[in-house]
Formats: sequence, structure tokens, C-alpha cells
Amino acid sequence: MKRAALPLVLLLVFTLLLGGCFGQKTPEDVVSDLNGTLGKMSGYKSQAVLTMQTGSTPMEYDVQVWYEKPTNYRVALTSKQRGITQIILRNNEGVFVLTPHLNKSFRFQSGWPENNGPLYLYETLAKSIIDDTERQMKMEEKQYVFEVKANYTGNRSLTKQKIWLTEDFKPTHAEIMDSSMKPLVKIDFTEFSFNPTFDKDAFDKDRNMTTSSLTAIPTMAGANGQVAQQPNSQFGVIVPTYVPEGVKQGDIEPVTRDGVRTVILNYKGAYNYKLIEARPTEASVSYEQGMPVNLGFTVGVLAQTGENTRLLTWELDGVEFTIAGDLPEEEMVNVAQSTYGLGGK
Repeated sequence: MKRAALPLVLLLVFTLLLGGCFGQKTPEDVVSDLNGTLGKMSGYKSQAVLTMQTGSTPMEYDVQVWYEKPTNYRVALTSKQRGITQIILRNNEGVFVLTPHLNKSFRFQSGWPENNGPLYLYETLAKSIIDDTERQMKMEEKQYVFEVKANYTGNRSLTKQKIWLTEDFKPTHAEIMDSSMKPLVKIDFTEFSFNPTFDKDAFDKDRNMTTSSLTAIPTMAGANGQVAQQPNSQFGVIVPTYVPEGVKQGDIEPVTRDGVRTVILNYKGAYNYKLIEARPTEASVSYEQGMPVNLGFTVGVLAQTGENTRLLTWELDGVEFTIAGDLPEEEMVNVAQSTYGLGGK
């Protein structure tokens, strides 16, 4: 009887060993393979739709990303609500935020995107999975689904994120959630390819400032399809609806600088800052240090100007806004977002 049972025992042991060797990968195996994919790739191209829940109205972007190792980036963000495209560009000259329809560019030196990479960059998603030792993983319809920590300095309410990857580690969907697990930012990838080839001037600033290089990206146009004319220097004053706790609005100062009308709104209290509104003048602006910030309706530039002072600049409907003072980044973003959709006074 014992001899008859022996082959069955050996068969069972062999089956268990075989299953251990060739069965489903462990989360550690998957993360190791993901890390290897990240290290071996020479770059990628992606197309996605980004949805940001800012206030009561979700903001949507078409997002096109080109990345070429080690440091060339081109991110074209087209607002579906505004029909306007901005480009975040990184090359060996620095980091740029380009607004082609205004012929406006900001240039700065920055650790972007390593220091604060956005959700639409593949390496941001991959590294958030690799770096989180408390990550959760499951298989869902032949895709890896990861739940990991979110670490976005501009919004502390974003605490968790879920990331969907195919079995060959291409992203299909991601969500960033608040502490109650409510998704506030979503991205759906419609196209993704590893190791593409790029034109020699794909990451050149001048090429990307011309509309001829934006074959699928519209400039600001009127209802009849004609390109909108640049506005004159007159505009209505926009007063943000959001004011940080412990802060009160002070005087509104109209100023004329080199023939250009400028309005300065002063705020004092727990934080002290100014909101400056004017028509854009200089076509190119440089900061020693800075980083791009997605405000939901446009891409702004955040620059550190002192140990505890900074400025945030953005464009809306032909008006350039700048907040300057000691507001934390998150509060600056809140103020900026509260200017969207307002009529001038």
C-alpha cells in the first residue's frame, strides 16, 4: 500500500515544484521586471486623455508625451474646454513652458520631472510602483493593477493612486484619489509605444513654437475657425473667489508700465502676496529656478524667488497673471484655479 502511494506523493511534489517555477509571478517578480523595462527602454511616445476634478467642472486635456533618454521631453497639453495647446519642453538648454498661440515662452533650470513628475509621464507611474514597499497588486482582466501612495507636493489631499499596466508594462489607466478614495485625477492612455524614433529637431524650442509643428493641435480660434486676434491692453479686473484663511484683500492698484495697463491686487494677513494682472508683453521670460504646474485650465510656472517667497505665473484668455509672495504652493494653486471662469470687473 505504501509502495502504491509513493508515485502519487512524488507526482504531487513534482506538480508543486513545477507550479512554483512556472506559475503566476509574485508582486516582487513583477516589480523587478517593471524596473528592468524602465531601465532598458530608450524612450516612448504616448497619447492620453487627462481629467482633473477642479471645482464643480472637470477639466479635460489631450496629452501627447515624447520622451528620449536621458533628458529630452516634449509634453503637449491641449485643453478640450479652451481649445488651446501649451507645451512643456526639456532639452539641453533647460525646461520651457511654451504657449505658441501667444508666441510666449518661459525658460528655467529645473529638476523637473525628476523632482515632481506628473501622472501622465510613464516613469512617474513606474517609479511610484517601484518605490512603494507597501504597494498592493492584483490581476484584473490580464492587467496588473497597483495601489500605491501618491506624493504630489502641490496637492496634499491626493494620497493614493491606482495604476493599470498591461502584461508587457504599458499603461492603460491611472487614478489619483483623496483620503476617502474619491478619484480627483484620471488618465486614460489611448496609445503607447516603447523605443520610438524622433526627428532631429523634435525637442527644439523654435520648432515647437511654430504652429506648423502642431499638426494635430489647434491654436486659439474663433467660432468661424479663424485664428483669434491678439487682444489690446484693456481688460476687466479678475478678482479670485478663493482667499486663504486669515487673509484679507487690500487695495487694487491700477498701474501703467511702458504703456501697458497693469492691475495689482494686494492681500495681507496670515500670508502676504500680490496678484498682478496684465496683457503679456515679453515674448520670452527666464527664471533661474522653476517648474511647470498644471492648474487644470492651463499650465503655469512656479519659481522660487527667496527663502520663503515664490511666484506663480499663468495665462488666461489673453491676460497674464502672477502671484508673488509667501503663499505655499498649494495655496497659490487654489487662488489661481479660482480665477477660471470669472468675468472681469
